[in-house]
Amino acid sequence: MLRSFLSFVFRRGSVLMVKHRFSVRSNQKGFTLVELLVVIAIIGILVGLLLPAVQAAREAARRMQCSNNLKQQGLAIQTHHDGFKYFPPGGLAPWGSVGSWATHILPYIEQSTLAAQNTTNNVDVLRYRGGPTVFFCPSRRGPESNISQGGRYLMDYAAATPADRPNSWDQFWYGDTWGLGWEKAPYNGVIARGGVDATGKYIGAKSKMANITDGTSNTMVVGEKQLNPVRYKTGDWHDDAGWADGWDPDVIRYTGFAPNSDRLYDNQGGWEGYRFGSAHSSGMNILLADGSVRFLGFTVDLNIFNRLGHREDGGTIPDDY
Repeated sequence: MLRSFLSFVFRRGSVLMVKHRFSVRSNQKGFTLVELLVVIAIIGILVGLLLPAVQAAREAARRMQCSNNLKQQGLAIQTHHDGFKYFPPGGLAPWGSVGSWATHILPYIEQSTLAAQNTTNNVDVLRYRGGPTVFFCPSRRGPESNISQGGRYLMDYAAATPADRPNSWDQFWYGDTWGLGWEKAPYNGVIARGGVDATGKYIGAKSKMANITDGTSNTMVVGEKQLNPVRYKTGDWHDDAGWADGWDPDVIRYTGFAPNSDRLYDNQGGWEGYRFGSAHSSGMNILLADGSVRFLGFTVDLNIFNRLGHREDGGTIPDDY
């Protein structure tokens, strides 16, 4: 009798335990479709908030690298001046010659091997050699993948020279191209151009530190170029001759036109190819004659910008430009 009773209790308890377990399990809830959609929406919002911040941080890093590139160029230009007692020349007439200011600073940016290839018997070789990384803004392109349709390697920076008046480019091409003779070219920037006489001797302006009477902190030496973004990797008018070219807006540009952000434009051969600018959102990096680098907004007054390109015009420039 006792055995039958215990057997009944055991079986009854097992049933109760099974029911209890089933009841507990049945009370556990999963995600509903609405809850799942809410979670996905929250994740999407977070990604949407974080992605611009990540992109902004990356662009800030690229802009800083661009600034460092100009600082290295500035140190090299100063070192060249210390050794030769004048700034590197901006190129030689006639048009199409090699020997840009960039080629003259190669030994001072750890590119002595590349500089050694720029000999009188092999003057054209540098046109078709990739330029050092300091000649490229990381917001745009790199040194090995950006070659003009003519096979010349490009760069993102140019030396500065002022206009006689803002929005004027009539004297920029002075030289044998326009028949006036390179010796009449009014290059009043820190990087000046000259020519070679019949004997092969360099003749022309050799800009010196003493010529910068406007103050080294108020005189622009090099800045970023405005480029057409769809032609970063193929080159464009005034961005096709290459970093080593000695007589082209590829390597020297005008402060006579307001700087602008990279944008699409169609007037090939016109003044758009003389502008400074950048791929950065609100301004461009410029190298000053004292070796410092400043981020200059695109909203800068055009007259002030043109004065920045002149080494000795006597004009005043406010500190907050």
